[in-house]
Amino acid sequence: MVGTVKRAFYDSPSGQILYRYILTTKDVKKAPVVFMHQSPSCGRCYELIMKEYAERGHDCYAPDMPGFGESDDIDFMPESTRFYVDTLMGLYRHLKLPKMHLVGHHTGSAMAMEMGAIYPDEILTVCCSAPALASREEQKALYSALAEEWSKPKDDGSQLMRVWDIMKDYVIGDLETKVYEVLAACRSWKGRKQAYEVLFRQDKLTFFKQITCPLIAMCAEDDVVWPNFHYVQELQPNARREVTSGDIFGSKNVEGTIAFYHMDFLDKMGA
Repeated sequence: MVGTVKRAFYDSPSGQILYRYILTTKDVKKAPVVFMHQSPSCGRCYELIMKEYAERGHDCYAPDMPGFGESDDIDFMPESTRFYVDTLMGLYRHLKLPKMHLVGHHTGSAMAMEMGAIYPDEILTVCCSAPALASREEQKALYSALAEEWSKPKDDGSQLMRVWDIMKDYVIGDLETKVYEVLAACRSWKGRKQAYEVLFRQDKLTFFKQITCPLIAMCAEDDVVWPNFHYVQELQPNARREVTSGDIFGSKNVEGTIAFYHMDFLDKMGA
């Protein structure tokens, strides 16, 4: 029997963090899996596969980063991505999680690679979906391409239609999913700007290379960071590499999804 994905709050030093969680009903538990979302989304995108991981024996957690989803905004500009990494690690330690599996997509992937590098004793494996691996110069180019402001509120509400026009084709899923992601993007207009200011200064190549635990990386060929996916083999030649497609947040039973490849990765490890 599968349980229900529930929500709770953690009081971090910078404000409340909402996290979704589901606890496995299996008698023998496997290591927990924590899921970290992309910008400008939130942890809701993982709810379907959280249930599937719980069926496999994992307790699962998916926080909303500060400034995203239902977590509090922050009223300062972080100095680096370390702020987000330490905020999330503070939650995991508050929950007294044992060594865990990390799963992240885009922004969440950046959090996962840094967390895996600087907290190796607390991480079992790292899964990076669409890791924006890039040199300093490449990051500047990505920032120019991706950091345009398009969701800041306007008196006439015109940002709502612009966000819809941008997101309706980007988000794969039914109308309800598209609407939720549009609302998430509108809500996180401050958080997205704050996160991007430090994300594109993060030393991703160094953090990625420093990961010592088992690692799987994946990316879709039509993803904006696909041209940089070659860094995975160059920096981590023993890492497993896969090409995702379609609704990557879909079921483990559908080839091309994060869960399809990640669960197979865990199966082969006996994890």
